[in-house]
Amino acid sequence: MDQFDRRKFLLGSATLFTAAACSVPGTGDGGGSEGSDSITLLAALVPETLNPIAGFSNTGKGLINEGLLTLLGDSDSLPDLVPNLADGPPEVSADARTWTVRLREGVQFSDGSQLTADDVVATFKAIADPATASPIAGDLVNLASVEAVDERTVVFVLTEPQVSFRTALLIGIAPAAAIQAGQLVEDSPLNQAPIGTGPYLVDSYTTDRLVLRANEDHRDGPPEMAEITYVMAADDNARAQRMTAGEFDGSILPPRLVTTFQGSADFDVITATSADWRGITFPYDNPVTTDPAVRTALNVGIDRQAIVDGVLVGFGRPAHTFIPPQYGENYNPDAVFVFDRAAAASLLDEAGWIEGGDGIRAKDGLRAAFTLMYRPTDQLRRDLSAAFASEALELGFDVTIEGVEFDQAEPRINTDAVLLGGGDTPYDVDTLIYKSLHSSYPDAGAYYDNASRYSSPDMDRLLERGRTSLEGPERAEAYRQVQQLYVEEPSMVLLVFLDHTYVQKKSVSRAWRVTSTLLEPHEHGTALGPWADIDKWQRA
Repeated sequence: MDQFDRRKFLLGSATLFTAAACSVPGTGDGGGSEGSDSITLLAALVPETLNPIAGFSNTGKGLINEGLLTLLGDSDSLPDLVPNLADGPPEVSADARTWTVRLREGVQFSDGSQLTADDVVATFKAIADPATASPIAGDLVNLASVEAVDERTVVFVLTEPQVSFRTALLIGIAPAAAIQAGQLVEDSPLNQAPIGTGPYLVDSYTTDRLVLRANEDHRDGPPEMAEITYVMAADDNARAQRMTAGEFDGSILPPRLVTTFQGSADFDVITATSADWRGITFPYDNPVTTDPAVRTALNVGIDRQAIVDGVLVGFGRPAHTFIPPQYGENYNPDAVFVFDRAAAASLLDEAGWIEGGDGIRAKDGLRAAFTLMYRPTDQLRRDLSAAFASEALELGFDVTIEGVEFDQAEPRINTDAVLLGGGDTPYDVDTLIYKSLHSSYPDAGAYYDNASRYSSPDMDRLLERGRTSLEGPERAEAYRQVQQLYVEEPSMVLLVFLDHTYVQKKSVSRAWRVTSTLLEPHEHGTALGPWADIDKWQRA
């Protein structure tokens, strides 16, 4: 799934996997090769909006609109959040409720105006304003006020301590003069004509093509990669075929298709570790999936490693909770479901789910059957859905998989299971998991936040302790306990964490000193991957 997709509810596709109609990748001329200062990337999607108030550029890696902070690191651990438009790290009060940020001097927007504290205030107020209907308003749920002390100083005040507020400082900043208070975000001119401080400007923008050109007036000078073109091809097989034909310099592909390019003399396969999980919800108004024995048995009796090896062809890791090992001391290595199909079967037998002559279990006349919905245009989610249904059948469950679009899935979310993706704000453990497990969601957010409507006072207390605790052992211990409680009372069947997989022509790496990948969020693609820091590339 591409970073440019603003949807967070991601499902699978409708039929069993079909290999691309290609064999060994070929060659072709690409813009990123020797002697060229441009690159052309084949994207799964082109952005619906370029407006940071609508969520574009909210990961700290915006090429058009930059954040107060940005990301620095690699894909093996959580990146550091370091100053970008800020003049230094934020000054945080002892109770983590007051955050003071000083701005860099000499930062200019693409319209020629100077960045001031008023621009930061206007951006954050617009996102937080319910009248704006910003899709990332939930990221600022604890923001009580944001004020400009002087031209270069902004003070954020929170309703409660929140160490993870630093992740909100990754949001791209727009100029105050272009922000109309109370305007619906969908009506903003910034959607099509952004004004930013970043290293690139918009050269042209249509529904299936975005061209960026270097900002000659950028404070650090124009990037050496002078032009980036993103072309949309939503179909995975089509992208693989067009890469094979040599039409483009790079693309994102699902794991099975990327294996076509392994060992090629002309292409590099590049992987990025992520916090991007896939899992199956337990709908709270379904009599099968509300049974605690069913929830535990499906977690214990699913062979996650087999799914990683089969569906992801090794490009990923089993997921037991929402927190992967890259979170260091916050990760609980003991909070896992040890695969044991016999133990899962015994648990179901003891709970009264008895296997019938057709191999499907039933309890008090209720058949162990439910529907699993998944997005019908994505091969990976299609394959994960089919793999889960096959694993569940081994335990005596009849899972019907059905391709369903977003608008059709929403009214069924409480009765039918759905294959979800998550990890959209992964640069602090709080923002990674709060929406997935706190009982205030989904009512406080969107229908895919805590879609199982999991509710536990103990879990709420632990999540609040983690959110409000300052850095240190107490905070880490709270999150380790969150994971332990989760495996005792699972709200989903977490299946896998993905390794995002990309293909790029070898001629690009011969011509340029490229940068490494980062630990990636749920939304990803040609705006991240090996091109996340493309503005820092230098000619070889």
